[in-house]
Amino acid sequence: MQLANPFLKVAGLSDRQIKKIEAVGKNIQLIADLSYSDIVMYCPSEAGIVAVAAVKPNTSISVRPDNIVGQVFEHPPEAITKAFTGGVRVEERYGEFNGAALTIYAIPIRDSGRVIAVITSERRSPEDWRPSEMEQMYVASADDLIEMIEAGVDVGITFPSSKEAGDGLLRVDFNGIITYATPNAVMIYRRLGVDALVGKSIYEIGLDETPILSALEDRKAVRREVTEKNMTVIKRAIPLIEKDHVKGIIAIVRDVTDVRAREQQLKIKEATIREIHHRVKNNLQTIASLLRLQSRRMETPEARQALLESVGRISSIAVVHEILSQSGSGTLDFKEIAGNITGMIQSSLVHPDKKITIMTRGAGGQIPSPMATALALVLTELVQNAVEHAFEGRDSGKIIILLERRGKTLTMAVNDDGIGLPEGFDIGKNSNLGLQIVHTLVTDELGGTWDMQSENGTKVTIKVSVEQVSQDV
Repeated sequence: MQLANPFLKVAGLSDRQIKKIEAVGKNIQLIADLSYSDIVMYCPSEAGIVAVAAVKPNTSISVRPDNIVGQVFEHPPEAITKAFTGGVRVEERYGEFNGAALTIYAIPIRDSGRVIAVITSERRSPEDWRPSEMEQMYVASADDLIEMIEAGVDVGITFPSSKEAGDGLLRVDFNGIITYATPNAVMIYRRLGVDALVGKSIYEIGLDETPILSALEDRKAVRREVTEKNMTVIKRAIPLIEKDHVKGIIAIVRDVTDVRAREQQLKIKEATIREIHHRVKNNLQTIASLLRLQSRRMETPEARQALLESVGRISSIAVVHEILSQSGSGTLDFKEIAGNITGMIQSSLVHPDKKITIMTRGAGGQIPSPMATALALVLTELVQNAVEHAFEGRDSGKIIILLERRGKTLTMAVNDDGIGLPEGFDIGKNSNLGLQIVHTLVTDELGGTWDMQSENGTKVTIKVSVEQVSQDV
C-alpha cells in the first residue's frame, strides 16, 4: 500500500495530519484481510475527493479490481460525502458485484475536530453472505480495529500487518485468556505441544508469549520472531483499546520454520560456493606462479613471453573467482574486476623502466559471473596486447579502459595513445593468438561485436548484451 503523497499536499493537510493518515494506512491491509473487503482512503482536495490509498483483501476476491489511487471524484458515493460532512460512520447499500449486493462503510478520520480523511470498507452485504464462525470472528476483529481508528487511537503498527494464507489468529481478553483460536492457530500451537487453546491463559501454556504480554502492558503493537521447541513462529500482537482501556488482543501467528530452514540451507550453500571459489582462485594462482617460475628458465624471449601471457590469462580468471569468493553473488561489478586486472598487469607485465599508465573509467554495472570470466579474459588480452605492442620505442604511454552501460548493452573500449596499427593491418589475417582469443570469446561465447580502429593510437570497442548472456549461460 502506498499513499499518494502529492495529493495529500493538495488537500492542504499539515505534516502532523499527514503522519496520522500514514499511521492509519499501516492498518488498512489487515482490516481488508480480516473483513474480506476492499479498503480505500479518501482525502479532500481542491478538485474534489481524491483516493490516496487502496488495498485489496488477500482473503477474498476484490470487488474493486481497478486501481483508483490518485483518482479525483467530483461526485463520490453519498456515504463518503456524508462521512466527511457529518463526521460519523455511514453504512449504505452500494451496487452489486457478481450478482451479490455490496455495502459500503465510510469511517471518518478526525483531527482537532476536522475530518481529514475517510476510509471505506466495501464488502458483500450481510443478507447476501452467511459467514462461518471463523469469518464472523475475522469481521468482528476488523470492526474493532476500525472503531479504534474512528476513535483516533494509534497503537503503533510499524510492521507488515497483512494476514496471509496459513496464518493463525487468536483473540485474547484483557486477563490473558484465549477466547478464540482459528484452526491454523490451533494447528501451530499443537505442533508446539499445546492442545485446546480456548479458555487457557497465555501465562499457563508454557510458551514464549512476550509479544502478547508486551502488547497488553505497553498498549502498543508488537512483532517478534520466537524460536522454541524446534519451531520458529512470527507472533504479531495488536492491542484493542476502548475508552482508554485494553479490552483484548488480536494475535496473528505464522509458522516460518520451513522458511528459516531453507534460508539456513541457502546460507550454507552460499558459504560452500564461496569456499569453492576461494580454493579455485588459490589453485589458479599456484598454476600462475609455476608458469612464472618456468618463464624465468626460458632462454628465448618468445617462449618467455608466451608463458607470461598465459600467466596473465590464468590470473584474470583468478581475479573473477577471488571476487566471487568475497561476494558470494552470481553477479559481479565489472568495474571492480577491470580494476583488479589492470593492477595485476601493471605490476607483472609493465617493465619498471617504462611509465605506462593504465586507467579504468565509467561503470559496467552488475553482470553474471560466466560473462564476467569471459570479459575478464578479453580485457586481459587487449591490455596485454597494448602493453606489448603499442609503445615500441617509447618509455611512456596511457591505456584507458572506458566502460558504459546503457540498458542491456555493455560497451567496453580499450584505448591507447601508442603507435597505432601497422599499415594494411587486417584483423582476419594479421591477428595474433591474443586477438584470436578476443574474437572467439566476444563473437562466439558472448554473442557480441568488436572492432579495432587506429587513430592517435589504437581503440578496440566491445559491445555485448548482458541480458542475452545471462539467459543463455
